[in-house]
Amino acid sequence: MAVDTMEAPALVDDRAPARHLKAGVVYAALGLLLVVLALTALDGDRTTTVAFDRTLADADWALPTLGAVIALGAVTAAAGAWMIAGLAHRWFKLASVAAVTAFVLALLVWSYSQPGTVFRAESILAGALFLSLPYMFGALSGVVCERSGVINIGIEGQFLMGAFTGVLVANITGNVYAGMVGAMLAGALSTMLLALLATKYQVNQVVVGVILNLLALGFTSFMYDQLKKADGLNDAFSIPTISWGPLADIPVLGPVLFQQKLFVYVGLVLVAAVWFLLYRTRWGLRTRAVGEHPAAADSMGVDVNRLRFWNVTAAGLIAGFGGAWFTIANSLAFSKNMTAGLGFVALAVMIVGRWNPLGVLAGALIFGFTTQVARDLDASGSSLVPGEFLQMLPYAVTLVVVAGLIGRAKAPAADGVPYNPGDK
Repeated sequence: MAVDTMEAPALVDDRAPARHLKAGVVYAALGLLLVVLALTALDGDRTTTVAFDRTLADADWALPTLGAVIALGAVTAAAGAWMIAGLAHRWFKLASVAAVTAFVLALLVWSYSQPGTVFRAESILAGALFLSLPYMFGALSGVVCERSGVINIGIEGQFLMGAFTGVLVANITGNVYAGMVGAMLAGALSTMLLALLATKYQVNQVVVGVILNLLALGFTSFMYDQLKKADGLNDAFSIPTISWGPLADIPVLGPVLFQQKLFVYVGLVLVAAVWFLLYRTRWGLRTRAVGEHPAAADSMGVDVNRLRFWNVTAAGLIAGFGGAWFTIANSLAFSKNMTAGLGFVALAVMIVGRWNPLGVLAGALIFGFTTQVARDLDASGSSLVPGEFLQMLPYAVTLVVVAGLIGRAKAPAADGVPYNPGDK
């Protein structure tokens, strides 16, 4: 009888300490740099003021800037030193989160110590949640598509179609909610073309996505020029802010969660719904199987291409609704290329979130917060850095998050791979 002498693969012990030199050196260097710069450039009497501007107008909190920056820099350096010395793999993310959070907070404390600047906590946090919505809707659409095995580069075009159609339908019907439905249908029709070309004709999905973006840009730009010649077809429509009564008066949480527009609540519900459907339902199991191993799903009786087609089409509803955010949620008329590339940024948020709706929520909030802070500091006119540099802040933070927390994100195995019934 033959004896199998092959050794079993060694199991990775998440509790075993390991050194993370690259990340550790980066965090330690950033923390020490913060401490040195604070000691040399900050006055000891400078303070940073945090105000609760919506619920407690007379309440504010002043903290010494120098001490706060030094303490947060020390936390960043300590996390880096911990990585260099060695820590269990399961603690690496926690140390990274602590380092990145402390570093960003130190920069915020320093930036808001300038004369004339106040960290208006409630307005900034509420604005950050609102500004995170386009990333949230676009990334969720991408998650549904790529979990199904179809790459959706066309989110930018779906945003444009939703933004344009939402305003047009709202003007024709006189009903803002009809405009939102029209935006969703426009997004679905846009992705239906992608779904058809990707499943039936099996064309290159990246190329199709780029072409659909250009098609949407050309179509909406042409129609915009035509609408300028007619009155009453491109007027701005707005949607009221929903206030939850006494809940809206709760400090911090009230203005952030209980005094927002409908789009905010739809976004949060969609995150929970997509997560539940993907990980707790038969549809979700089949969708993930189609995206990871379509041949195995086919052998179990799943019609791979049909499921991909309808999943991608449904994802377009989410992207189209996200397009309505640019116009209806912001009370704006449509203008050429008003999405400004945020559909492509939503793809980065999807990757940061590791194709998981909860991760997408975290990534979108990071983008929304940094965007809101950049706008707030730029509007104050007393920022330490130029406004153009502040506009780069969301993208710089994303690079830090990807390098420090995510590392090598792995897409679904069959993402972008066409499937013919019977393939192995």
